[in-house]
Parts: sequence; C-alpha cells; structure tokens
Amino acid sequence: MLSREGRSESDDVRSPVRQLLADQNFRRFWIAQVLFSGANGTLRFTFIWLVITLSDWRSAEGLVALALGVPALLLSAPAGAWSDRVDRKRLFMTWTGATVVALLTFTLIIASGRATAWAAGIAALVIGATMAVNLPNLQAIVPALVPPERLMNAAALQNGGGQAAGFVGLALGGVAISLLGDWGGFALVTVATATALALMGRVSIPERSDPGAESEPHTIPAPSGSDETSGPAPPRPGVAGSASSPRSGNAVGVLSSIAEGARFGFGSDPLRTLLILAVMLGGSFSVMQISMPRVVEEVYGRGPSAAGLVLGAFGFGMLVSSALVAGRSTMRHGMNVARYIGVGLGLGQFLLSLAPNLWVALVVMVAWGLNAGVAMASHRTLMQTHTPPAMMGRVMGLMMLGFAGSLPIGALVSSVLAPWLGPVVTMRSVGLFTMVITISLTWRKAITRLT
Repeated sequence: MLSREGRSESDDVRSPVRQLLADQNFRRFWIAQVLFSGANGTLRFTFIWLVITLSDWRSAEGLVALALGVPALLLSAPAGAWSDRVDRKRLFMTWTGATVVALLTFTLIIASGRATAWAAGIAALVIGATMAVNLPNLQAIVPALVPPERLMNAAALQNGGGQAAGFVGLALGGVAISLLGDWGGFALVTVATATALALMGRVSIPERSDPGAESEPHTIPAPSGSDETSGPAPPRPGVAGSASSPRSGNAVGVLSSIAEGARFGFGSDPLRTLLILAVMLGGSFSVMQISMPRVVEEVYGRGPSAAGLVLGAFGFGMLVSSALVAGRSTMRHGMNVARYIGVGLGLGQFLLSLAPNLWVALVVMVAWGLNAGVAMASHRTLMQTHTPPAMMGRVMGLMMLGFAGSLPIGALVSSVLAPWLGPVVTMRSVGLFTMVITISLTWRKAITRLT
C-alpha cells in the first residue's frame, strides 16, 4: 500500500525522519527552529567581529559575548516554567517579533555608522534576552506536534538541525560581512529570524485545555488494549496548578519545581557528572568562538569570511559524525563520553591553538567537529536514558542552562585572560585546563561502564 508520495507504509516505518518531515506542520516548525537556532549561533560571531572592528581593547569581545549570554543564564529556568503556563505559539510569536525589531534597529544603527562598542553591548543584552525566552519554549513545543513513538526521532532531528545551522550560519555570516560590511551579518540574522517568525505563524499547535495549569497541558492516551478513554493527566502533589497548589501560589510552585529538578539532577551520578560536563562543553566552545576571530585576524591575517569558514568547519564535522551516529544501533555511550568529552573536548582546543595557518586550523576544526558529534549524541542519550519521564523537562532544562549559561563563563574567562595571554595562549590554557577537569570526571567506572 502506497502513500500519496509513492512510498510504502513500511518505508515510512523504517524512515522516521522522512515520516516526520512529510508532515507539513512539523516541517514548517522544524525549518523555523533551524533558522532560529542558526540565527542565535551566528549572533555570537557577528557581535564579536563587530566589536573587534570597533575597538582595540582585547576584553571588549569577551564582554559583549558576556552581555549576549547572561540573559540565557538568568532566564532559561523561568522561561521554561512560563512556557508551561501560556500559549506556546503566542509566546514564540511575541518574543521572536521583539527579536526581529531589535535586530533590525541595531542593523540600521550599524549601517548608519553610529555603532559603538557600548551600543553593541546594550544591543547584545537586549537581543540575548528576547531570544533566551524562546530556547526552552522551542523544546517544549515538539511533544505537541508529534506522536509519542516519534518523540525521540523529532528531538534528534531538532537538535541536529539546530546545531548544524548554528555553525553553518557562522560561515554565511562571515561572507555577508565581507560583501556588505559589519551590518551585513546582522542583516542576514534579521532575515533568518523574520523567516522563522513567518513559518511559525503557519504552524498549528494543539491547544491545551488550561494553559495556566502545569499538570494538565496534554491528554494522556489510554494504554494499548485498555477500554479507558483519554483524559487529562492527574494532578501531581506539589506541582503548581494541581489541586494542592492554587493558582495564586504558581510563582512559589515554579520555584519549588525547579529546585526539585535540581536536587534530582545533581543528587547522584551519572546525571550530576553529565550536567557538569554540559557546562564544560558550552564554556570551552564559547572560549573558542570568542578567541578564534581575533586569531584569524591577527595571526593568520585574514578577514571575516575566513573566520566564519573556520568556525563553520566545526559544524561540518559535527554534521558528518552526527549522521554516522544516527545509523548505529548500539554504542558504548559511557566510553564515548570519556573519550570524546573527557579527552577530545580540551584536546581539540589545545590543538587548534597550535595551528600555524588557516588551512591547518580548518583541518583541526573539522576533526574537532567530528569528535563533538559523537560526544553530543552519547551525552544526550545518557541524559535521557537516566532521567524518568516525570523529571525529563526539568533535567533537560538544567542541561540547556548548562550549555547556554556557560557562554558568560567562557566570555568572562576570555575577557580576563585575553589581554594578559593573547587569544592563542588563552585557548591553549583553557584546552589544558578542560582536559584536566573532564578526564577526572569521566574516566571513572561510574561513567565508562554506562551503555
């Protein structure tokens, strides 16, 4: 029996990605999310390169990256709770619309020649805040769009596309800056974000019966073979919106829920180690993203397109290894974490600091990206495997907080070390320090034996 596209139903079963993308509603959402993630990743590069051209102060790029990342550090957990209380599509449309307005305004300021390093810092803070609100929201929308049996495939497709877009956007941003000037990179990000907004406007997200109640956002299908009909999830004690927690106590309930998730996530291994590794991953990558444009300009004597190409090479490597991992049925995830995060994370940054020219740097970045694809796949799989469904949202929120919130940490490290050591030695020092910490965390039986 063939579908409308001429494929057999068995083909759809064997190809969950094709099945998901055949759904026009999910496809629009996925493209919108990829564009949003790509814009978010490209912003780091465009802001850093802008500040490099505006100021000779070596701490400036680290400070503007700090301003861009602080909102994610402060808003990720509250934004996740907010997403559970309001209409998620409206939340995305409102805050992404605000992002487009802020991006367009700052793009015009740059094009008029009125941009300063201080103005860039303020713009980074504003734009970072409007985008940070939607990062947990995008993750929360997926379960409403796909059937439960395709949730893992949809999450993998979402994360893979978002990661690849973030780094490919770096290469495109560099080209746009080379062709149009500093405002060109921001214009590219503005167009991508506006396109994501337009696509999301055509996505239909099933409404919840009571967006204000955390405990009843979705219906739960009856078990296979059961005569019971679907109904709302029963209230859970201690969760805001349940019978034991009136609407007036919602703010307290959210804080209690976040605290409960933190106690669970950091209470025991392997989740505690994996959450700490999320911070190390994000922090190490952010130091590289902040330092590498300065290295390309000062050491290699190249412009923004070359800097974007080097950073984009990491995304290419990550995309290749992610595709290879997706075809595997089993992997030793614990050993992967020990090898590719414990050793590979810091080693990649250390080797990059030794690259004598642009071409060697490109090779190192592709190899480091290959390493990162395997590392991220195993890290995410272990996080999900060792988290019960009742805690999944909160623990995933902590993981996202680790990745996004570590940008300010990396920015602060770069701001302190770069004026003293220079960008090359800063990366080398951070790479060695990262290896010391991550090897001690991962090369233990509690981690290496995980499957």
